[in-house]
Amino acid sequence: MDHTEKILISLLNLSPNSVESIHSSTDESNHLSIFVTLARRKMDCPYCGNSALLSKGFYTRSVSVPNRAFEDISVSLKVPRYKCSCGHNISDSYAMSPANSKVSFDSIRLIMELLQNPKMTFSSVAAQTRISESTVIRAFDKYCTIPHIPFPEVICIDEVYTKNNDQDNSKYSCIFYDFYNRTIVDVLPDRKKNYLHKYFQPLQGSKELLNVKYVCIDMYFPYKQIAQLYFKKALICVDSFHVIKHLNESLQKVRIRIMNSYDKDSIQYYLLKQWKSLLFDRTINLDNKGKFNHKLQRHINFRQLLELILAIHSDLKNAYQLKEKYIIFNATSSYEEAKQNFDGIYNDFVEANVREYSEFVATLSNWRTEIINSFIVYRGKRINSSVAESMNATISTLIFNTRGIRNSERRRKRIMYAVNKSGFSLK
Repeated sequence: MDHTEKILISLLNLSPNSVESIHSSTDESNHLSIFVTLARRKMDCPYCGNSALLSKGFYTRSVSVPNRAFEDISVSLKVPRYKCSCGHNISDSYAMSPANSKVSFDSIRLIMELLQNPKMTFSSVAAQTRISESTVIRAFDKYCTIPHIPFPEVICIDEVYTKNNDQDNSKYSCIFYDFYNRTIVDVLPDRKKNYLHKYFQPLQGSKELLNVKYVCIDMYFPYKQIAQLYFKKALICVDSFHVIKHLNESLQKVRIRIMNSYDKDSIQYYLLKQWKSLLFDRTINLDNKGKFNHKLQRHINFRQLLELILAIHSDLKNAYQLKEKYIIFNATSSYEEAKQNFDGIYNDFVEANVREYSEFVATLSNWRTEIINSFIVYRGKRINSSVAESMNATISTLIFNTRGIRNSERRRKRIMYAVNKSGFSLK
């Protein structure tokens, strides 16, 4: 067997002992044709165990393999056939492809590797492998095997926009994340309370749910109700990112209300419109070197600009100072400190009486326990939903590129496969 034949055998995922002959040819369009005859070997009848089998020649099968250095490859495989005295016809097994399939294991492996990329669609994988889109989908459905993943001690519950699916009108899928291992536990096609009840009822009271110690959620109330009902031993935590987001949105309303009270040509309107980032972006170096501002006709740095903005209205100054106080409290407090100081922070917001903060004050009151619980540290890390936000970016990329996957089970498997990078078996 020469070197070229050995390369071809390796390309086709065969062993040298299993091949009787192999040769190839390439035409002018760079199409590679490989012709393989499998060697006969001693085997027993799988029906009666008889080892005295009669030869019935060969049958020929075509098998597709992934594109390599050639634009197109075709494989013609001659497989030995046998006849047993019990009346059954038997064909030899071979390692190139699954039974009754023209797609090689090598092609399936390439399909599954490509589908781990959230930017790849079934159609783009089909185009790259020169296999039909329907065959790619069937391969994914068959070989993507997502096992049941038990709920860990800390879970995050979040949702991601996945468009309408083929079962109901839900636009959001509910996703359970493993906070510590940074993986997805499960994906549900709906986040509505009734659907979540249906999902959890078979697990109610199980050791798996009782094992959960902490559940981190945003402020979607059905998540709290579900967590209280099914995770009996867990503390519920509200993700601090969503609390800060709500606070910034409230400050934004204060800014807009005051800005709109001034003429558009005024200095006040200019400051509140053009320099609003100074109220929200804490990464800005306020003590930068000043530059000449044509509107103000003076050299000025960011801190001075912020001081001018806050001097426009007492409500804005109070709202900004409260926002900064809460952010510092959120960033620096331990769990014990949060329990001790939360009510003082809450009272500061109440006494300020900024009308745009009324909803945020209600949030602090309604979610007091869950916000304080968010200061708990688990294995050296404060409990939050940042793991969900980072993985949601991957999911959103997948949904955008695929324009949504209408089949909810296929969508679930594709999301978990792309994020967890597991669940693929050729067995």
